Amino acid sequence: MISATRNYLRFLVRCARIAFVGDWRYYAWMGVLTLFVLLGLNAYCKQLVHGLITTGMSDEVSWGVYIANFTFLVGVAAAAVMMVIPVYIYNNEEMHDLVIFGELLAVAAIFMCLAFVTVDLGRPDRFWHLIPGIGQFNFPASMLSWDVLVLNGYLALNVWICGYLLYSRYQGKKPSKWFYIPFVFIAIVWAVSIHTVTAFLYVGLGGRPFWNSAIVGPRFLASAFAAGPSLIILALQVIRRVTASTSAEEAVALRAASTVHPSGRPATLDDLDLLSCHLPELAGLTPAERALCIEGATVFDVAAGDVLLKQGERDVHAFFVLNGRVVVKREESGRFRVTRSVVPGGQFGEVSALNNTPRMATAIAEEPTRVMCLPAAALRAMMKNRKVEAIIRSHMSERLMITDHALLTLRSIVQVSMIINVFLLANEVFKEFYSGNLHVASSKYLFLGLHGHHALVPWIWTAVGLNVVGMILLILPISRSLKWLDLACVLCIVGIWIEKGMGLVIPGFIPTPLGAIVEYSPSLNETLVCIGIWAFGLLCYTIFLRMAVPILQGRMSKANEGKNELAEETPTLPNVAPATH
Repeated sequence: MISATRNYLRFLVRCARIAFVGDWRYYAWMGVLTLFVLLGLNAYCKQLVHGLITTGMSDEVSWGVYIANFTFLVGVAAAAVMMVIPVYIYNNEEMHDLVIFGELLAVAAIFMCLAFVTVDLGRPDRFWHLIPGIGQFNFPASMLSWDVLVLNGYLALNVWICGYLLYSRYQGKKPSKWFYIPFVFIAIVWAVSIHTVTAFLYVGLGGRPFWNSAIVGPRFLASAFAAGPSLIILALQVIRRVTASTSAEEAVALRAASTVHPSGRPATLDDLDLLSCHLPELAGLTPAERALCIEGATVFDVAAGDVLLKQGERDVHAFFVLNGRVVVKREESGRFRVTRSVVPGGQFGEVSALNNTPRMATAIAEEPTRVMCLPAAALRAMMKNRKVEAIIRSHMSERLMITDHALLTLRSIVQVSMIINVFLLANEVFKEFYSGNLHVASSKYLFLGLHGHHALVPWIWTAVGLNVVGMILLILPISRSLKWLDLACVLCIVGIWIEKGMGLVIPGFIPTPLGAIVEYSPSLNETLVCIGIWAFGLLCYTIFLRMAVPILQGRMSKANEGKNELAEETPTLPNVAPATH
């Protein structure tokens, strides 16, 4: 127990340390975000001293841009489930590691949600009234108490799932399904509940007829499953770009490098024993199985920078690292990106060897390395042992691959969700204006203006235009190009932010129950607080990614615990001419 605690604390320390390590782009980005956070914190301190008078809210319009952002971000958090479903229900292995990026986005979004709720409180020191068992929680009668439970519960679920999966990867162990799969399926239901409960906060207010519609909940979910995956698509492309090798010298060298083919020496049982030190499952092999494993296998040494296999080539050999370190890089969209780092006991090249397909990536020795080269037949003999097969197959899935196909899978989700979102909006508009009842005043104020007041009219029509154009782009085959897909995602995000933010919250208060029209516009101080919270959320998400990416790549693991994090980020240039052996 003490040893496990010590190991976990060391893991946390390494994660915290690497969060402060990066290139000039990382420091510049973090510096800008920190500046905006400090500006927002300063603005909130003014609000804390002077009260909500520093905002544009009033007795008539008591919810403003804070709750608008809260509503939008709840949807972003719920959308992480759209990456969970393809992986755990439809077994899409290509998106396996990408789920963690969605879960981490959900954690950052919930942080922002809680921050927006806090700054919306006139007396945040009284938040303890919302704590069960301490304050007047009023559960289950109050929808606000439900919201407190679902938001904090969803946060806990995502923190547990991400933390456990990343720590398992760090230790080089296969995660136990009993420790996270049940929570994954609970999180799927919980993700739907957080946006449904948020919708019920509006629907349950009988004095605000603009929100009294059973379709509000489905509209919330449709917009969430469009805006959330759109954000994830953009985030994944940023991750793919910043984790790629940006050095033109390295890219040219990789394309020009030749694969080394040293003769080596025949593998012996002693070599298999050395491999067993890192793969204990091999110790359970029978003598006959051990003999088959090394039949036709060779062992050779390579120098740092030697290319062991090259993307696109065909070969029927798999490799195991006996000592040293190998980095595997995949070329995507003209850039090379690290998909995994192989330490002693790890294998590479096994997928293409078993399936007789072209190599999926390029493998380069990062330091003087000794490898065992096995023909596909020997690897299959090794995998006849169920324990060995399980560990090899688990390592086969440990690749951080953000492929175009994965992005297009998310595009399909956004495409369907956006069509449903626009359809439901059209239904709501038809119901409001065709019926012509007494409660259409709020919708008239939003879409057409009311008695000379039309502050939101240009905003909502901008949102409708962005949503429609974004939907059309997603339907057309042109959005299979990432350039156009990015544009469609941006249009959808901005359009939904306006529609489900200011376009939903503010009209519910106009006109007031007494018929007065009091317009709302956020103050400068209010805007600075919002910018500060968004910067805080992006800061958190950046830090989460900075910790997660090296772990998923295998560059930060328990096996290299004694190494400097700075050294782990230093690229290894390949040798253009193969070394002689």
